[in-house]
Amino acid sequence: MENKEELYSEILKRVQRNYVHMAEIERITKELGSALSSNDRESVHLLLKMRQSEMDLASEVKQEIQLLIRSSTDEKEKLLSWLNGEAKEQPESFEEKKILELSCQLRQVITRTTEIDKALNSRLAGKDSYYQKN
Repeated sequence: MENKEELYSEILKRVQRNYVHMAEIERITKELGSALSSNDRESVHLLLKMRQSEMDLASEVKQEIQLLIRSSTDEKEKLLSWLNGEAKEQPESFEEKKILELSCQLRQVITRTTEIDKALNSRLAGKDSYYQKN
């Protein structure tokens, strides 16, 4: 990256993309619950494929973010803090503030999605649930 603003801008673009993918995963997970409740196997199968596709895209974006962070040794600790929803160092620029803000919102989406998934998984698998083992 040529400068820190360009780095922040590129990371912000990817954080926004990741947020969109995670919000879609949350939506699909909710729909999956409805399909399971109505015993609609075709919809369940389709929704699982759609969710996996979004998860793959989110994973790619996260890898891109990690590569960008690795390329910037000076900003690494600050960026990791913001991406974890922490403000160890206060953001100053628009991009910095948006990275922190979206990262906090992203954490909320992940928490909600995980709770929905836990409920679905426990309902289907009972004591053999993935979440019971971990």
